[in-house]
Amino acid sequence: MIFRLEDDADQQIYAKYHIDAFSFYQSLSELLKHLKEIYEDQNLIQKCHCKYIILKQLNKSFSSFYSEFTRIFSFLNYDDITLMNNIQNKINNHLQNALSVYLIKFSSLNKFKIFLQDVNNKQ
Repeated sequence: MIFRLEDDADQQIYAKYHIDAFSFYQSLSELLKHLKEIYEDQNLIQKCHCKYIILKQLNKSFSSFYSEFTRIFSFLNYDDITLMNNIQNKINNHLQNALSVYLIKFSSLNKFKIFLQDVNNKQ
């Protein structure tokens, strides 16, 4: 019986199947960024951006509004400060008035949400 991987054939096959593909990336974040570019659904992001622009609380409860808000912005790449500034224009008049009366600076979106929930529950 003759072994099919004689001489340097086994080295050639081994080299093809054991390429260190991850050496191309300097860090895990570079790898994740590349995968995001490949697999990200641009249509979904565009739709979420359009929904985000027209989103308003109006007559919705704050909890339903905020759940829709978080679902939409989870697909967008906005930081907390931008979201806190934008949500002020999307909430109803009662909550906007409460924000103007208290003049509190919030350090995180979560604290901002808790404040708005408290004001909404006292309404």
